Amino acid sequence: MDKQNKIKQVIIDNKLKDHYNFEDIINIYGIEIEQSHAIDMSKVTFIEPYSMLSLLLMGKKFMRKMGEKLQLINIPINIHQYLARMDFLKTGIFNMPAKLDEKLFLKRSNFSSRVIEITEIPNKERESVKVITSVIELFRKRATHILKYWLSDYIVGFFVTVISELCQNIFEHSLDSGYLSMQTYSLDGDNILRLVISDSGIGMKKSFEMKKEIQYESDANLIEKALTTPISSKRKFGYGLCQVNSIVEKLNGTIYIRSGNASVTALYHKKKKGGSYMFLKNDLAFFEGVQISITLTG
Repeated sequence: MDKQNKIKQVIIDNKLKDHYNFEDIINIYGIEIEQSHAIDMSKVTFIEPYSMLSLLLMGKKFMRKMGEKLQLINIPINIHQYLARMDFLKTGIFNMPAKLDEKLFLKRSNFSSRVIEITEIPNKERESVKVITSVIELFRKRATHILKYWLSDYIVGFFVTVISELCQNIFEHSLDSGYLSMQTYSLDGDNILRLVISDSGIGMKKSFEMKKEIQYESDANLIEKALTTPISSKRKFGYGLCQVNSIVEKLNGTIYIRSGNASVTALYHKKKKGGSYMFLKNDLAFFEGVQISITLTG
């Protein structure tokens, strides 16, 4: 029996297609992964930015708890190529025993124009501001390709605001560093733009615990309030998430926010007269921090 077969491993299903699918990873495999040494990815055929960053957060949590790196094994070549191209390997969070031959690396050609690779957002203001400025500059350079199916005079400015506000929340509220990634891709006949900004910090509930004047019925209701009313855990009023939500609504997009045991999904592309499809979920499996996914479909 070789060394790889001796280590305790979890074979995960093909659930890295979006945040709905990744919920199954958290529910079904979360505890198993924490108690294992390796994730077997042989069944994975597709991975997108939200799942990629959430997997990264899982590895980060494991490393903090166990003092060692979680292994990723049996990675299909196309998935390995994508992870390498998106700078997943450069984060240093996982141990990946099987190295990808440099001849198989995806070339940084036209593909480069449709992505923003994984970028770590520091939890300290000065360093964070530098990184956010750099990300926004890169986004502006690639915007015509990233926003190819949605490009207009105002949409670039909208996304600059969204990136700035959400990344700023990391150093202001999470007490941890976070990650950003962005990509335009095609899936099942749809063109999809997905911006993901995630952290494994204290989460929204703990961030607001000192603001006793803010009343909410559930954890998901707190997320909903942050999206729809100008509340802040740091100052009297906060327009960050409100402004982001308003922009996503104007763009007829989707915003998904998960924190702790709760999530909120606002489907503005399916908006009805007098409201939108906004779904609140509580009692989810616990997942540290705040994960935000913004999607346009066309």
